[in-house]
Amino acid sequence: MFSPLEQFHILPVTIIKFFQQYTFDTNFDYHHILLFVLLTIFFIKTGSFQRIIPSPFQNLVEELHFFILSTVHQQATSRGIAFFPIIMFNFIYILSANLVSLLPFSFTLTAEFLSVLLLALSFNVFFLFLGLRLNGFKFFYLFYRQDLELALRLFLVPIEVFSYCLRTISLSIRLFANMMAGHTLLHIISGFIIYTLPTVPFVLDIFLILLIVAIFMLELMVAFLQAFIFTILLSIYLNDALNPHH
Repeated sequence: MFSPLEQFHILPVTIIKFFQQYTFDTNFDYHHILLFVLLTIFFIKTGSFQRIIPSPFQNLVEELHFFILSTVHQQATSRGIAFFPIIMFNFIYILSANLVSLLPFSFTLTAEFLSVLLLALSFNVFFLFLGLRLNGFKFFYLFYRQDLELALRLFLVPIEVFSYCLRTISLSIRLFANMMAGHTLLHIISGFIIYTLPTVPFVLDIFLILLIVAIFMLELMVAFLQAFIFTILLSIYLNDALNPHH
């Protein structure tokens, strides 16, 4: 892989003939299958927790569960708890995709813009219809600030509507851009260090290896942080659908 962006290319793996039509599987499809298998094992494993004294893995999962639960409760109030399962699943999905992408020769699912755009669009369309279903026309108070002067209210309405429409773009670009930038940086610096190691003194070799480890740990933190940011923004948007006149 000579180009830092080559790791994001969607490449055909096998060609399939179906009713005189040809299609193909890609590395994108196989990584989604791998992610599905890993998530299935994860949820089966977590569903079997029965120990009074939890194992370290059980402790980790329970802490993660309560962390996301408290986030949803803080941002979307008690009404948002009903939607906690789907938000928790989305968090686990994004976090798992981010972590799998750190494996050697893996594919970064969350660095594909159309994929995360569809994910963000699905949630925002759902929140729009949920807000209309629960609040009727009162949902549009979300764009109309009652605590301001009339002229300023009318001026802010198109701005608020435009900002609401951009939520899907901003939500997806934030995840896509950060994952692509982080993996590209990791590829460039790691490639530079690997080619430099044979030509530098041993002491400097140790420093360069520690630098790779530090960058990898930074990417681990970014993987978790981006999943959490996506989750907390979904919780805020959910609160807007549940309480548009807050």
